[in-house]
Amino acid sequence: MDPSFVISRLTTGDCAAAAARAAAVCLLFKTDYEYVSIQHGDNSPRTISVYQVSSACNDESAHYYAIMEGGNAPDIREKAEIHVTVSKIKNLYDVSDNAHIDMRYGNLFLCGGEGIGTSQMDTADIKKGEPLIEKDARKLIFDAVAEACEISDGAQLLQITVSCPDGMMIAAKQTMGQNMFTGGITILGDYGRIFRIHQRDITSSIADQVKKQANLGVKNFLVAPGNYCAKEINDSLHVSLKTAVRCFNYPGDAIDAIVANGGENMLLVGNVGKLVKLAAGIMNTNSYASDARREIFSAHTAIVGGTSSQVRTVMGCDTTDEILALLDSWGIRDKVMSSIMLEISNAVYRRSHGKLKFGVALFSKEFGLLGQTDDTRNVLVKVSQEQYALSLKLK
Repeated sequence: MDPSFVISRLTTGDCAAAAARAAAVCLLFKTDYEYVSIQHGDNSPRTISVYQVSSACNDESAHYYAIMEGGNAPDIREKAEIHVTVSKIKNLYDVSDNAHIDMRYGNLFLCGGEGIGTSQMDTADIKKGEPLIEKDARKLIFDAVAEACEISDGAQLLQITVSCPDGMMIAAKQTMGQNMFTGGITILGDYGRIFRIHQRDITSSIADQVKKQANLGVKNFLVAPGNYCAKEINDSLHVSLKTAVRCFNYPGDAIDAIVANGGENMLLVGNVGKLVKLAAGIMNTNSYASDARREIFSAHTAIVGGTSSQVRTVMGCDTTDEILALLDSWGIRDKVMSSIMLEISNAVYRRSHGKLKFGVALFSKEFGLLGQTDDTRNVLVKVSQEQYALSLKLK
């Protein structure tokens, strides 16, 4: 983010959204933000400084805060710190029943932490017992985190916790409306547009991950878009994704980085719905950028001798699992996947300019291992040994 913008008047909602965006990006991409820009209407963007609480950032959560500047509301004071922790949810039963939800994003839950007030009565936008985070501010906070999820490995279950360490003291100075809330301040503000995550932020994160391993002497890399199908991958290949380089939607950039850092072997594993796009030479697998799954499966159904009726049926499917189920029922799933894996092998070879030995394996939660390129087993031996040794170093 460009720090040259003049920092303008903020609301607690802006601060919370900025900190939430930074925390989400840190958690999902291991990228550190110093600034987040938000625009309201036709006004100039508001560039908000965000600060990492490094001791609270790990593989399960990330914690950032922003500082209020020039607030007007009676329960807000200059220089108040608005903190946000974004954390992975392992069990939905652990999420508070009073968490805010947004029907657009079923994977996100917004909670109030220390110093955030709790409503003592039902209002138009906040029910009794829910944290005092107003509707427009909630929407902006949800948007800030949801885009990071969209760009990563899909709809991870995440809890967003907003807090203000001085919230109780600030609220105590306000006498108006104390019977309506308790526990701290209200997070408020207008809805706005939070600037989209730039592709270079993500690709830089991929390059950093590869370089970090290379600096530890790694020559054999494990790469995955994310944790999706981790169990199926471990069950079939006996390899854990804990040390995998996360390529998110950019497997091509991971290949480039590994080649640039002198990598010798690469094992690329992940969900079929994402990595099947490699068969068409697509190296940005985000569905908003490219979604050729039906076309790829249709083409390879025809290549292996499928009928025109079968090809049309595949083109009419909505999901990859639906396509796979049909191919399975027709008895041609393995043939189609073999044809696809050949094209994936060709695409990865071209991208690596023949400088890298590689294996690619595709999985689904329903069908498990679906296909692998020819050299996958040989590459797996070297990658799994070195990645296991890496896991011991990182303990």
